[in-house]
Amino acid sequence: MKVLITGAAGFLGRRLTRELIARGSLTDSAGKLRQITQIILADLADIAPPPSGDLPIEVMQGDLADPAYLARLGGFDSLLHLASQLTLQSEQDPDHGFAVNSGAMHRLIMTAQGRPKLVFASSIAIFGAGLPEVVDDHVEPVPLTSYGTHKALNELIISDYSRHGRIDGRALRLPIVVTRPGAAQPAVSDRVAALLREPLEGRDIAAPFAPETLLPLASAGAVVRALIALHEQPAEALPPKRALNLPALSVRVQDLGRALARAGAKGALSYAPEPQLQAIVDGWPQRFTSRHAARMGLAPDASIEAIIEDYQMNRAG
Repeated sequence: MKVLITGAAGFLGRRLTRELIARGSLTDSAGKLRQITQIILADLADIAPPPSGDLPIEVMQGDLADPAYLARLGGFDSLLHLASQLTLQSEQDPDHGFAVNSGAMHRLIMTAQGRPKLVFASSIAIFGAGLPEVVDDHVEPVPLTSYGTHKALNELIISDYSRHGRIDGRALRLPIVVTRPGAAQPAVSDRVAALLREPLEGRDIAAPFAPETLLPLASAGAVVRALIALHEQPAEALPPKRALNLPALSVRVQDLGRALARAGAKGALSYAPEPQLQAIVDGWPQRFTSRHAARMGLAPDASIEAIIEDYQMNRAG
């Protein structure tokens, strides 16, 4: 089985790569367990492959907006599609955002042979404002950003091409994933992730959100486990739209500060709300759940402490 991971240089991509190396096998669209014989790591950034023993790892660096690069990525048995241009960049340049977020996935599907599996990392950004207190799989997407629109469009593309038998696709809508190690990034989600990362690294931070802001969080470990578990589900176990929410642990910003103090964080968390970022986060679901995910055994992190521990054990990336 040849596995392609896009966005492989990111912290989720790196965690996913290590987990697949450790597993060594995945099921195909026919339900047959197959040995992973090659992993392709695709990203705009360069990637240092992790130790993989005898398993061949190939790095293919390039821009997903480039059709020639996408053509070289074709011929996979399984695609775990994590790559995207995030909210702020897509708002500033929606045309390039579309090319990376939706055009690239469509072109990759066009290269598909033999009905490969495709797992897509969707997002809570597909939902707009005026949401119910609990957002489940039945709340209809009404995105308010270009990034959210691209994600919602991809879910429809996956459903339609799965119906046509070209792929066996499924999409997992991720809450806010924490916490990415390393330097800060120009993404709203990273501004949230920094609320944990910076104090744990001994640096003070001013939260750009009000203390009572409720954030739906998931650790990187929980996300990686869920992506693989969703990959392994047979098609008949999927909901009709082939898309489901990853249940989140909902936490108020002020409670993050208390948990950080209990964990011995050396950095302090203060508050300096930024209206633009506050409005974006207030438009996201606050309580994120899924009956379909629960039936598959996909559960939220048990506590803030579990999320902190996941970061501390994997902070090297």
